[in-house]
Amino acid sequence: MTTAKLRERYVDLDGVRVHYVTEDGPKDGPRFVLVHGLGGSWANWADVMPSLAERGRVVALDLGGHGLTRTSPEQSTVTANLQLLRRFVLSTCEDRPAVVVGNSMGGLLAAQLAALDKRAVAGAVLIDPAIPPTPVGRPDPMVLVGFGISAMPVVGPRMLAGQGKRVPVEKQVEFTMRLVTSDFDRISPELYKLHLDEALQRPDRVGNTDAQYLSATKSLLWQLFRRGRFAQQMHRIIQPTLLLHGAQDRLVHVRTARALAAAHPHWTYVEGADKGHTPMLDHPEWVADEILRWADSHPAAIARGALSAGA
Repeated sequence: MTTAKLRERYVDLDGVRVHYVTEDGPKDGPRFVLVHGLGGSWANWADVMPSLAERGRVVALDLGGHGLTRTSPEQSTVTANLQLLRRFVLSTCEDRPAVVVGNSMGGLLAAQLAALDKRAVAGAVLIDPAIPPTPVGRPDPMVLVGFGISAMPVVGPRMLAGQGKRVPVEKQVEFTMRLVTSDFDRISPELYKLHLDEALQRPDRVGNTDAQYLSATKSLLWQLFRRGRFAQQMHRIIQPTLLLHGAQDRLVHVRTARALAAAHPHWTYVEGADKGHTPMLDHPEWVADEILRWADSHPAAIARGALSAGA
């Protein structure tokens, strides 16, 4: 991995100073906007960005309450971040619809933005997106317990505070990466160091963000409880859509992705037999190759932004 071509920037959007990283590509190519999941940051995409930048400009942002984008807990919710993402895409993509690529909570946001604003999204790529669980597609029991505790009013904050004091940052980063990947040993040393350095520096640059994380967690769980609303949003997506999902995903069961794909046969569904929840960490080549292959199959919509303003 090389970060030599990446440029760090900020943009002020309605009082929120949004941190993002960009890598330039062909000016006549598509605009890719990469959206991380709960507890993540732009760094999740560092090993994917160079391949996408061969085709067009790539931008990866820190959502509100994540990375270096400082917000209040109220501005860290899924609803608030959907509006933040909409403003960000419209302000950074030069009046052209973007290919919005999201993972986990970011995948949910990418889908919601595609349903909300056709001016902003030329196509959506949903990588192991957050999907309401079903009786035959529930997450790993330990994951359910962890999210449940985090959402509890008193216990959640105490658990996070205690974990921060007892567990070294290095162990926290490794544990998280092992949970969300299928092959931890495939993560490049440079990418691991990038995440570790960010975790070590973030308290000094942003401060304690436990409240923002807990707010985002609660709002995400609330979104996933509303299965009917989720289905309505997905049915409003008319742009080309790629759904990538790892069969080894411990957070979002692959059966839920298969059901979502079956309900939207016009989408492109690709399943990675040996992939986990965040394949861009341990299988970045696969992620980039599938995105570019899908983009090549929709040249009009992706390259020209067929669903532009007024559509």
